[in-house]
Amino acid sequence: MKYITTLFLACNFILLGAPLSAQDDGGGSFGDSSSGSAPTGNGSYSSGVGMVVGENYLLKPSDVISVEIYKEPDLNKSVRVEGEGSVSLALIGKVKIAGMTVAEAQSLITDLYNRDYLVDPQVSVVVVSFSSKVVRILGSVNAPGVVDIPPDRDLTLTEAIAGANGVSRLGNPKSITIKRVDESGRASQMEVNFSRILTDPNVKDIILQEGDTIWVPERII
Repeated sequence: MKYITTLFLACNFILLGAPLSAQDDGGGSFGDSSSGSAPTGNGSYSSGVGMVVGENYLLKPSDVISVEIYKEPDLNKSVRVEGEGSVSLALIGKVKIAGMTVAEAQSLITDLYNRDYLVDPQVSVVVVSFSSKVVRILGSVNAPGVVDIPPDRDLTLTEAIAGANGVSRLGNPKSITIKRVDESGRASQMEVNFSRILTDPNVKDIILQEGDTIWVPERII
């Protein structure tokens, strides 16, 4: 996962060789444009270390969770959330957990085992790996490609550019384009003055969405 966790460090190299200006408009708004773990072979996954997520993180298809029950090793399982949002567990079968927090999923699974199979089971649910969500950053950056969106929080434009090792010496940070396609397939795009985001405290950073494409053009010399 390509992240620079300290924005102070990121700002030192994001605009390597690029002039800054506090007078250009940094805003823009989207408008219409015409323009893991390895499988074991039985649908379950080998166990891994659980990952810490925020309490508001909602489980999604392709997430992999580990379910462990105290003193019931035969029921322990690591499994991927299927496309329809369910997991298949020993004895209780399919359980739909997509859209639930980890705590809610743990409570539901505990209730299902407690109802017919176990007495006061102690169930632990942790996330082993997350479904992949990325943005693409192309053009005049030092490491073009994809940047992962954190599973439990937003990704900002500043973090995405830091994840691409910053704007290159030939890049123009004052005219970055973000293209977005909504669920209906309709495209929109906006132009952002990234220099203003870094230098003007009154200009808000841009929150990116899954599938966004960021284009950093070259400076006109």
